[in-house]
Amino acid sequence: MTLRTESDRPFKPSWPQRFSVLSSFFGLALVAYFYLITEPDLLSYYQIPGWVLDPRLKMALCAIFLIFLINDAHRFAQARRQQKQQARQLQDEYNHLWQSRKQLQHKVHTYAGHADKLKLFISDKLLEYIEYDEKFLHFKSIAAEVRHNGVIGFDKVQSALELALAQPELSETDQTRTREALQQLRYVWDLLDLATTDNIALHLANQLCDLEEPYYQQSLNPESADSHELQPTFSPVAGLVRALTPLLNTPESLHTAVAEGLPCQWQDDPSFWLLMEPCGVVLGNENHWVLLLENLLKNAQFFSGKRPYRHKYRRIGVRLLERSGKVRLQVFNSGPGISEEDKTKIFQLGYSTRRVKENHGKGLGLFFVGEIVKGYDGSIAIENIVNNARQMTLRLEFENGDVHTDSFTVQIEDDLPVCQRHGVTDTEKTLNWSFEQPLRSVEVSSADAHQPQIKVLDTSLRSINWLDPQQPDNPAWVLDISLARKHCGIQFTPLDVRGVQFTVELPLAASRLTEDATLEDLDSIDVDRLNQPFQALDLYHESNH
Repeated sequence: MTLRTESDRPFKPSWPQRFSVLSSFFGLALVAYFYLITEPDLLSYYQIPGWVLDPRLKMALCAIFLIFLINDAHRFAQARRQQKQQARQLQDEYNHLWQSRKQLQHKVHTYAGHADKLKLFISDKLLEYIEYDEKFLHFKSIAAEVRHNGVIGFDKVQSALELALAQPELSETDQTRTREALQQLRYVWDLLDLATTDNIALHLANQLCDLEEPYYQQSLNPESADSHELQPTFSPVAGLVRALTPLLNTPESLHTAVAEGLPCQWQDDPSFWLLMEPCGVVLGNENHWVLLLENLLKNAQFFSGKRPYRHKYRRIGVRLLERSGKVRLQVFNSGPGISEEDKTKIFQLGYSTRRVKENHGKGLGLFFVGEIVKGYDGSIAIENIVNNARQMTLRLEFENGDVHTDSFTVQIEDDLPVCQRHGVTDTEKTLNWSFEQPLRSVEVSSADAHQPQIKVLDTSLRSINWLDPQQPDNPAWVLDISLARKHCGIQFTPLDVRGVQFTVELPLAASRLTEDATLEDLDSIDVDRLNQPFQALDLYHESNH
């Protein structure tokens, strides 16, 4: 509905039309006067004085009548104008009401169409939900049948593989293959177990509760630990190595680095950068940890290959360390940031951010990650890494003792880093320096760094590629140095660091053991004070006996 203004209200005349009584009666009187003066008999009969016949009186009366006629004509013209104005306003109001009626009819038709569409949409969704519920119930029945028959098949295959491993004549290669097959069989079974359960987080929490008792028994009596491969705890380091093995070109290098001891920083693969520190064991099933790692790493692989975020120094950064009684896993991958809205939905079943052309995610990988983290009573956080402007200084020391220092600024244009020298308005993608003397060392410092980065150059090399040592998994700059006997050239290039970092924390198994009540504390317990509420009950039993 439209609001009506003051001008839209019906017109009311200020002066009502009146009959011209005065001029009418005066005209009748004037007619009677002229009739009287034209009849001598009437003049004599009524004895009319002579001044009545004066011509000046006739003219005066005619003039007065003329004034009355002019006044009536003026009043009539004014009333006519007011009537025309009122007629125009009535016509405008009529047109306005007609347009309003047409608009209301149009709105009625529009809203009726929307209502019909909404009814169709709701009915379609209800049909979809009903069909989904039917499919879900059907899937649950299939899953129950699969679990029932799968247990039988799993036990048979597992028994056969364990029996094969026990054969003494089996070669070492066959033993390795059989052990790997048994491991993969158990992994597939755990995946099927998670996929067919109603509540994954609750299912995992129940499994942890079942594993607490054997873990406590092992903690109290380490010599009686079960020698079976399925232990109540697992090593996060071993699980990470196992998850990374099928994704690497040369996994043997990783196995060798881990065998040499931790901590280790490994970067032999062009796609991954890895930092591992010694970590305690975690209560649970290693297969769940491997499933979590595989989904995070494959998700990182998908986004790391996307333009325009990739460059030749890009790698997936993986950090595994122990902090405050928890194992902390950090996985960084380049790519677009995740909005705050998506952060709250990304771990929901069926929700995926992969909406590029025909490649749509199924919304299962990160759902499993979230459920596993909740089931293990852990936490997961998402952090968007962005490019930041900063002030930087390059200090060069030459063989003859000379020192050259140059400061510049790294600015952000169109979300990408560029360089700007002091006193220059133009920006450059790279900065270059050239000197006619041999170089000894290079020092790079920035306002956000705790300390400057120094590199002493090896004069036997002709070229050196120095990446940002402060964050080797996601370097913010690269320095290309060319060395000659009497000449050196330096090129500084800021790098795009945009990406997303997932941080997962799971409690270690040792954190589940309370330190407040130990066996030594039992001697200090006041048993008599604890028995006081039950003394009356003991006296009652004694009196009855």
